[in-house]
Order: sequence, then C-alpha cells, then structure tokens
Amino acid sequence: MHMQRAEMVLRDARHHLDLWLEVADARAPQSSRLPRLRHLLAEVEGALVLTHVDQADREAVLAWQEVLPEPCFFVNARQTAPNALRRWIMNHMGRPPLRIFVAGLPNVGKSTLINRLAGARVAPVGARAGVTRAETWVRRGDLAILDLPGIMPRQPGIVAAALGLVPEGQYDPMEAAMAVLDRLPGAADRFGIDVDQEVSLASVAANQHLVGKGGSLNLERAAAKVLQDLRSGRIVPAQLEWPDGQ
Repeated sequence: MHMQRAEMVLRDARHHLDLWLEVADARAPQSSRLPRLRHLLAEVEGALVLTHVDQADREAVLAWQEVLPEPCFFVNARQTAPNALRRWIMNHMGRPPLRIFVAGLPNVGKSTLINRLAGARVAPVGARAGVTRAETWVRRGDLAILDLPGIMPRQPGIVAAALGLVPEGQYDPMEAAMAVLDRLPGAADRFGIDVDQEVSLASVAANQHLVGKGGSLNLERAAAKVLQDLRSGRIVPAQLEWPDGQ
C-alpha cells in the first residue's frame, strides 16, 4: 500500500481510533519510519515501537532513546510484546474495545507485534515484504486492532531496502548490499575480508567462493549473501543508522 492510498484510509478511520502504534526497525530508526504518519494522526495518541533491538547496537539504542519521540518501546524480534507497552495500552482502556491502529513499512514486524498483542496468530507473518494484502480489523478480547498492508513512502531509501522492508523488484540488490558493507564494519569479518582487501562485493564473492561460468566472480550471489545474512540476524550488531549520522 503506497502512502497516498494509506492517507485516504486513515482520514476515514482516524475518528474511530483510540491509539496508534508505528512499528519501525531499531537498526535503522530513521529510514524505517513513516514520515507523515504522526501528522495524519495528530489528534490521536500514539507510540513508536522499534523491533529487532536484539540485533541492534546497544550504544546506538541508548543514543536513539534520547532523541526519538516519546513514548517509544524497543522489542526483541522473538519476545512477546513488552510489559511496558502492554501497560501503556491498558492505561488508555476505557469502554472496550480499545481501537488501535498498527502501521509500518512492509516486513518491519507489524503483524508479529499484532499477534503478540492479541495473544494468538491473527495476522499473517512472512519473510517477504507485502504479506498482509488488505485492511483488516482484528478483534481479540478488549482490543480491536486495525491492520493495514505495509505502507510504502513515495521514495523508500536504500537502507530500508537492505533490511528487506521494500518489495523485491523495487530496488537494486547490489546497491543495497554495498550500503550494508559501507555501514557495518563487522560485515567484513563475517565475510572473511581482511585489512589488505578492499571491502566490496568482489571481495565477498572471492572469500565466499561465489563464482559463475568461467570462474568469474558472481557479484549478484555475493549481494544476495550479504542481504540474506543481514536479514537473518547473522551479522550482529547490525546498526545501519545512528543519531545525527554518527
């Protein structure tokens, strides 16, 4: 769902909402955000939820906590919704159901969070961006949660693409993989690149023995390897953004 269509849905739905949650990625808190969401829902109280904190850099998380808008909650990719977030939601409970809108880029962890808040698998989860296909109200106990397909800004960045938050075919995998290598010094160790080698897809391909016909280095496979290892949590910590571009 592109931002223009999402805005139309939200203009109709915002008068029926009690709370909203924006889900973003702790490894890239800026590139994984929806820039217009807070403006569109200015009359409704909301919070930011950052996933994959277990794969982020601890110092970066502490630095982001100082500059991100409150309330803000950090969650592990595998844990249940944290007690602090549950308490914040329950503190807003009036006459049930409490109507919550959960938004985020495709594949950022939105459906996983909904399932954990609901205490059951009520939203589809997958490794590809774009698993949720249509607007759905999920009712569970005292909560009614509006689940939209992942919302795409007009110009998603290469960092979001590297994290798998942009559907395939809408970005250059080799450019995304190079963004990872440029931003993560730990990636060089992961792929066996020593201090005498240039950090590049060619050095990844050489060290991982990724060759094509005639023995030429397969840069496409090298890019896929970099992105797969990042998204599966094999590169840790994987902090792609720091406050103020640190």
